Amino acid sequence: MSSEQVAREMYGQLSPRDRRAVDAWQDLGNDLVTALLNSNALRAESPRRVPADDLADWARRSLGTDPALVRQETAEHEAAHAVAARALGVRVFEVTIAEDGSGLTEHAKTTREANAVIAIAPQVWLGEFRAMVFPAGGRGCGDDTRKLARSTGADAYNVGQARRRARLILGERRGEVLALAEQLARVGHIQFEKG
Repeated sequence: MSSEQVAREMYGQLSPRDRRAVDAWQDLGNDLVTALLNSNALRAESPRRVPADDLADWARRSLGTDPALVRQETAEHEAAHAVAARALGVRVFEVTIAEDGSGLTEHAKTTREANAVIAIAPQVWLGEFRAMVFPAGGRGCGDDTRKLARSTGADAYNVGQARRRARLILGERRGEVLALAEQLARVGHIQFEKG
């Protein structure tokens, strides 16, 4: 069964209220899977999210002034690094986020190509998959940009290859990224393996 078929089945089981939240995300051009994830309709205890039609809410999310959103964005950023690394067969040792919005994903040494995919993964995740939740999240961070430049020789073709690979990996592992981010936002530190 394809992810689209599973999504349609899940959508059919939602309450009318939850379907309206999902429909609002689809009206913006999101596919059903992305709309289900963005709306929070699959998480019983979470409030539903609808696209911001309120300029104050959009500004709050764009400027990153809400500490809970900053923590969630940081958790999803680091989760994207970790999930991409693990999908490429790279050992992840630990993932940490701090109250100031910083974070760190520690992983084993790997190839330049894999490093490029790992470095660009949060930019792809936040800028493409979660852009409506974190409007400013896709701009990346300086450390990731430097790692990407070192890994690709700052060559546009190599950066594009890394971006495409990250998009495929994260698209197939959306639930894994969100689950890891949720756990990370809750506990702040996850140790996978000793280095």
